[in-house]
Amino acid sequence: MVPILLEGVAKSFLSREGDRVVAVEDVSLAVSAGTICCLVGPTGCGKSTILRMAAGFEEPDRGRVLAPRANDGARESPVGLLTQQHTLFPWLTTLENVALPLRIRGEAAAAAHGRCRPILDSLGLGDSADRYPYELSGGMQQRAAMGRLLASSARCWLLDEPFNALDERTRQRLQDLLVELASARALAVLFVTHAIDEAVYLADRVHVLSAAPGRVVATLDLPEGRPRDRLSASFSGHLESIRRTLEEAIR
Repeated sequence: MVPILLEGVAKSFLSREGDRVVAVEDVSLAVSAGTICCLVGPTGCGKSTILRMAAGFEEPDRGRVLAPRANDGARESPVGLLTQQHTLFPWLTTLENVALPLRIRGEAAAAAHGRCRPILDSLGLGDSADRYPYELSGGMQQRAAMGRLLASSARCWLLDEPFNALDERTRQRLQDLLVELASARALAVLFVTHAIDEAVYLADRVHVLSAAPGRVVATLDLPEGRPRDRLSASFSGHLESIRRTLEEAIR
């Protein structure tokens, strides 16, 4: 069984006026181990709702969602979620925040911190280990949150525009790191982005969603090897294909 599977999923919510608003309708997708699946679509098309259902935070009205869930008594979830908000604990230093999954699993502070310092270095945060979140920029906070996910044992990653607040050079470096980790750790990655070029660079498969209610209107498989050349003709062709599909979906 693939790690993440949605079959015929639908989800609606009640507005403040009591009207039922359909967010997602008849969405099916699968994410295999070692692959990255990207969701692109207009604002409000239900991309984040799909992630929340995959994480178990929302139940579908119809269809089924299959993804790993923590067993009773488990100290850590097999699913890692990274959103646009960093969710760092303000009373912990950067190093303590990143090491939190190891500490939850019962690892001693000194050992956990020793294991996490190389993670901070890889994210350009080595000099900020003892700083608190309020002392970090928005991009640094997001990198620290990424570090905490790196320190976890989660094998299914749900990422909601995680690189949105980063400068271009840092964003590309973390994109390369994600591609490397997905393969090395056999991660199943479901990645939401508004940036089409990011989706084409990262994904093994891209699902294009329509305007609300979100439906999968096109699926593009990207067989090219990695690293991908952002200036190549095939890369530009995939960008154009997705842009045209999005324009048609919005109209």
